[in-house]
Amino acid sequence: MNENARFEALDAWRGVCAILVAIFHFASVLPSALDGSMLVRNAYLFVDFFFVLSGFVLCHAYRDKVVNGAGFAQFIVRRFGRVWPLHAAVLLALLCAVALIGALPHPQSLALTWHSNDYALNAVLPNFLLLNALNLGVTGWNGPAWSIGAEFYTYLLFALLVLFARRRLVALSIALSLAALTFIFWRAPDLMNSTFDYGTIRCIAGFFGGVAGYHVYERLGRSNMRRATALEMAAIVFVVAFVVAAGSGPDSVGVMSLAAPLVFGAAVVIFAGEQGLLSCLLRARPFRALGRYSFSIYLIHQPMLILLCYALWLGGYGGTEFPAAGALPSFGAGNLLLVDFVLAVVLVAAATYRFIELPARGRIYRAAETWPRRRRALGAAA
Repeated sequence: MNENARFEALDAWRGVCAILVAIFHFASVLPSALDGSMLVRNAYLFVDFFFVLSGFVLCHAYRDKVVNGAGFAQFIVRRFGRVWPLHAAVLLALLCAVALIGALPHPQSLALTWHSNDYALNAVLPNFLLLNALNLGVTGWNGPAWSIGAEFYTYLLFALLVLFARRRLVALSIALSLAALTFIFWRAPDLMNSTFDYGTIRCIAGFFGGVAGYHVYERLGRSNMRRATALEMAAIVFVVAFVVAAGSGPDSVGVMSLAAPLVFGAAVVIFAGEQGLLSCLLRARPFRALGRYSFSIYLIHQPMLILLCYALWLGGYGGTEFPAAGALPSFGAGNLLLVDFVLAVVLVAAATYRFIELPARGRIYRAAETWPRRRRALGAAA
């Protein structure tokens, strides 16, 4: 199996899920035709799809590469280069925006403070260091970024297991996923909507479910197009039915949400084969572009939504995010805002991907590749 192969259909699903998460956050603060959709109200669960997919793809790419200390270090540097530069850039931009807004009329909840709201200065450094999902009491700023911190430290755990317990990776992955789900069931009040408190445990459940799923995928044979298409359609129906039935929104999460790693893991395994008609559709250019921009979409949409809500507040419109004396935007206006918001997020994401993600990732990846050679050269010279 080619370890450098890309799962283009899975990349496309990453983009689709990032859009769904963006719509979920929009619908939580502004009116639209999607207000009553349980698929949208429970779309926070698609973050678990990201976790499962990360475990699956990283197991494919790195399971046989992290074989010594140098491979471990290279893996960590590459993952840092993948997630941190854009996260840091968005956090810095949001900090500057909130500081600028502080000189203008603004709602109290958008004020720059030391410790008393979502834009507290004492939370900047922990967020900057990706410590925002370790139950340290750190909240606020770019809310969705908690999952980036959760993933980064889960990467460390994965690399350690590959390095020291490769032969038992499947059993340990299943055990870790089940243990994490058990912990969430007993201790996490929000179950699979855990974020800043037990977000890392939630990530472990999904990520190592994805690692186990990759080993299932390795053992599957090829299917003909008709059977693969039927399986892909069934996977979509199953995922949608699960998300709809998993609760009544983020404030009323059901126990069924704990099945997210299993449900999404099955879907990932099915679409990884890329043998059905739906996979062919997902490999079309627009979906491939969404896949490329998915990380940017995920990280920038919340700051853009905050700025949109602030602009509405300045215009006298109320909302869930920044209540005001004015009325909410009309239903029709909300629908138009939703369409414009999604389009704007995709366009800005394309720019941040091109001018922040790619250059920073390339420099850090090159450093990760050349560092072992430089180290050997220095050792030879000594």
